[in-house]
Amino acid sequence: MYERLESLAGDTEDWEIPIQPGVIWSLRNAAPHAILSANSGFGKSFFSFYLLIMAAIKNIVVFCADPKRADMASLSDFMPSGRVAWEPEHICEMIKYAVNIMGQRYDYMRAERLRRGLFMADYADFGLPPLLIFLEEMGAFVTALDRKSREAFEADLKNVTLKGRQAGVILCLILQNMGTQNISTESRSQAGFRVFLGNSGGIEYRMLFGEGFTYPKRVFLPGQGLYMLAGQTEQPEVIETPRLDKAQLPETLKRALEGQHNTNPLPPAPLEP
Repeated sequence: MYERLESLAGDTEDWEIPIQPGVIWSLRNAAPHAILSANSGFGKSFFSFYLLIMAAIKNIVVFCADPKRADMASLSDFMPSGRVAWEPEHICEMIKYAVNIMGQRYDYMRAERLRRGLFMADYADFGLPPLLIFLEEMGAFVTALDRKSREAFEADLKNVTLKGRQAGVILCLILQNMGTQNISTESRSQAGFRVFLGNSGGIEYRMLFGEGFTYPKRVFLPGQGLYMLAGQTEQPEVIETPRLDKAQLPETLKRALEGQHNTNPLPPAPLEP
C-alpha cells in the first residue's frame, strides 16, 4: 500500500495532496486550512490517516493533537519528540509552538524579501516546508479547558487560521459533530477544504458548507460524502475518499513518518544583506 500511495503522491506538485481524480488539496491555496467532519463509522479516521500519510510522503512537517488519546496519539512511536500531543496542556503548548514558528517564519521571510528584493512571496518561495497540524475532536477538547486556558488556546488558533497561510502553517480540524460549539464561524470561513462524510438531515451540511446550497438526495456509504474546495467547486460535490487496507495501515504509517525526523519547521537564520 505504501508504494501505491507514494506513486500517487508523485503525480502531483510539491505541497499538493491528491484527494480523488481531478481533485487536489493545495496547501498554497488562498484558503488552505481544512475541516473534516463525519458521521460515526463513515471513515473519518481512515481519511485523516490518508491525508497524514500523503503529507508525510511529501516531506510536509506534521503535528498531531489527539485529546482522546486514540489512533493519532499512537503515532508518537514514529514521530519526533513534541510533534504528537494528547494531554490538554501539551496540546496547548503545541499550538503555541506553531504560532511561535509562524512568527519566526515571518521574520525570516521579511528579512529575505529585503535582501533578495522579492515581493508577494510566501513560505514555498523561500524553501520552507508547510507545517500541517491535525487537531482531533477540537470541540471536546476546548470544553475540557478552564476559561483562561481556553481563551489562550482559541487566541492561538485564531492566529494560525488568520495568518498561517503565507507562513505555511496550516490547520486540519477533525470533528465528530459539526456545530457552533466546535468551531467558530471565523475559523470555518478560513477553511478552503471542507469535507463531510456520511449522511445529514441538513443541519450538519449547513453548519459546514453554509446556506443557499442544494444537496444531493442520496444515501452515502462509508468513505463517501460531500466536499467543497476553494477555487475548484462552487457548491458541495460528492467525494469518495481513497481506500486504505486496515491490515497494512500501521506499517504504511511507520514508513511514511520515518522521514519526519528529517523535517525541520524552523527557518534558517537570515543571511546578512
